Amino acid sequence: MHSAMERAPLARVWEFSARILGLLMVWFGAMRGFAFEVEALAKTLAGAGLPAFAADAAWLSPALGALEGAIGAALLLAPAGRWRRGAALAAMAFWAAGLFALLSPAAWIHEPPYGGFPVIGSGQSLLKHLGIAGLALGVYAHERGCARGGARALWTLWAGQLLVLVWIGLMKFTRIEAEGVAGLMRSSPLFSWLYGPLDVQGASNLIGAVELATAALIALWPWRPRLARWGLWAAVATYLLTNSFLFTLPGWQPGYGAPFVGGTGQFLLKDLLLLLGALALLRAGAAERRGRSGAAAAAP
Repeated sequence: MHSAMERAPLARVWEFSARILGLLMVWFGAMRGFAFEVEALAKTLAGAGLPAFAADAAWLSPALGALEGAIGAALLLAPAGRWRRGAALAAMAFWAAGLFALLSPAAWIHEPPYGGFPVIGSGQSLLKHLGIAGLALGVYAHERGCARGGARALWTLWAGQLLVLVWIGLMKFTRIEAEGVAGLMRSSPLFSWLYGPLDVQGASNLIGAVELATAALIALWPWRPRLARWGLWAAVATYLLTNSFLFTLPGWQPGYGAPFVGGTGQFLLKDLLLLLGALALLRAGAAERRGRSGAAAAAP
């Protein structure tokens, strides 16, 4: 489907994605040297049954931050070519490796009546890593001029969109998630009005239904890109709206303020990368439609 993937509009998405991905990796990497990130890593490692590593979080967290920041700086500053290509490949591996943290009990909610899978806690942020890894793969394929790799990147982006929207959308129908998102939405003038006509669970159910409807449209992308584009635009709007919580919550790290971002702030900012993934899918679908129209016009 994606022979036209390297046309100019999609190429611009990959180039812009390299810069934004690099910027966020530098930003997130710099946070890992602060106490709130060291404590978060120690808690994650302890929850995964690795107390010995948890004790070393004071140096492990800054070391991971240095690696993340170096990859991000290369993406952000390196010219097109070998260095950016290598940085994109490293970024893909970095984000994909984060998915393995879903194997840790610390990623899940275990309090009754939930009891683990599929009720996810801090692991919601990890679900976004598949789409982010796909974005890095797209940058790598673009830098290498590899159409096959670019097609794989688009499929990964598609799967990443569905993973996040379906899983987190279904979570909205649980009481624990409804109570969690209420803190975000009640502080936002864009969403607080929902708590007039609806109760906490009703408002969460509505948001979940919208996310699932968005996912249903995006699921059609390989076969019906014209219909899927409405879902992709809805996803773009969703990611923009969730980033507004960064300012209305606020999403900055308590006790530090802007520009320091911990778990909540990084969870929100990752949606900017999912937004770029949705734009890449939109561009690819548009390029495919133009290619088919051109072929039809040229046919005798």
